[in-house]
Amino acid sequence: MMVLGLQGSPREKGNTAFLLSAFMREAKKLGAQTHVIEVDKKNIIPCREYTVCSKKGFCPIDDDMKNEIYPLLCKADVIVVATPIFFYHTTAQLKALIDRCQVFWARKYLLKLSDPDPKFRRGFLLALGASKGEKLFDGVHLTVKYFFDAVGASYYGSLTYRQISNPGDMEKHPTVLKDVKKAVSALLQPF
Repeated sequence: MMVLGLQGSPREKGNTAFLLSAFMREAKKLGAQTHVIEVDKKNIIPCREYTVCSKKGFCPIDDDMKNEIYPLLCKADVIVVATPIFFYHTTAQLKALIDRCQVFWARKYLLKLSDPDPKFRRGFLLALGASKGEKLFDGVHLTVKYFFDAVGASYYGSLTYRQISNPGDMEKHPTVLKDVKKAVSALLQPF
């Protein structure tokens, strides 16, 4: 089983990185192969709305999406999106990756194509934000729900944390490691 992590934070050793690392370590302990994409370090050109994906089923932009990320998304059994909340949403870098997955939506819903080796996939969200706002995660939940649908993954669940703003806040969180262990154990149960 391959678990693909999409690290959406540009901060290398921040709270989101800690949370995703803990998640991936737990997945590895349970026997999964893991791979993390540091989205901020990739050359991802934002969608230019060429509409080639809607007409021909592929994206003509030549960047890391085409050469690395699309193949990994197709190979993954589990996709984990990790992001801090910026204005009630994902980071811009992660949103560019998500927008470029319009190609999967177009192949699935417009062109009625199935990608090679289609299989059941699961998607999981890890998100944290500084605010304690009641609707802090509403925008990101909606976006990842449709992202997972486009890439053929069911939205399996999420771990979200409020009032995480200072370096090390996630490491100090009293339940985070227990939360991660429980979530990963359920997520990696046989499909």
